[in-house]
Amino acid sequence: MDNVRFGIVGLGNMGAYHVETFADIKGATLEAICDAVPRNLERSGQKTRARQFADYQEMLGSGLMDAVLIATPHFLHPEIALVAFDRGIHVLCEKPLAVTVGQGRKVLEAAAKTPELKFGLMFQMRTNPLYRKLRELIMDGELGEISRITWIVTDWFRTWAYFASGGWRATWAGEGGGVLINQCPHNLDLM
Repeated sequence: MDNVRFGIVGLGNMGAYHVETFADIKGATLEAICDAVPRNLERSGQKTRARQFADYQEMLGSGLMDAVLIATPHFLHPEIALVAFDRGIHVLCEKPLAVTVGQGRKVLEAAAKTPELKFGLMFQMRTNPLYRKLRELIMDGELGEISRITWIVTDWFRTWAYFASGGWRATWAGEGGGVLINQCPHNLDLM
C-alpha cells in the first residue's frame, strides 16, 4: 500500500493537532474527520479538504479510510476501536487504550482476532530526539549500568482550566483518573 487513507475521530486538543500534521506525512492522506461538536468540526474543517462527519459510525462506514486515528475523550476509545476492527479498519488510538481494564481487554481481544489489521497506541514522546538519544546512550552502555532513575518533569503542569475544558477530564468514568492516567503514561512509557 503506497498511501494509507486516514480518518480522525475527535477534533479537540490532540485531534486538531493531528489534522495539521497530515500535510507533512508521506504515504498517508487525511480523507475524513469527525467530531460531535460542530465548533470542533468547523475549526478543523477549515484546515483540510477531508470529508466531514458528525457521527463516527457513519465515517467508519463510508469506505473513505484504511485507518482511523482515535483522539476522543478516553471513555470512547474502546467503543470506536471495536467498530473500526469490525469494519476492517486499522486503528491508531491516543492513550490510554481504555478507562477500565475490562474495556482494554475487549479491544486487545478484538485486535488479536484481526491480525491482518495494524493496531497501535499513540506515545509520541518516543519520537522526541532528546528521549531517543537518551535511550541510545543507555542501550549502548555509554552511561554504565543504570541503578537508579530520578524523573522530574515540571513543564507538563495542567491548570484547572485544562481539566474544566471537558466534563470527562479528571473523572473516573471519563478518564480513569486524573494526571496519573492523562499525562503520566508518557513518563512511564519512556522509563
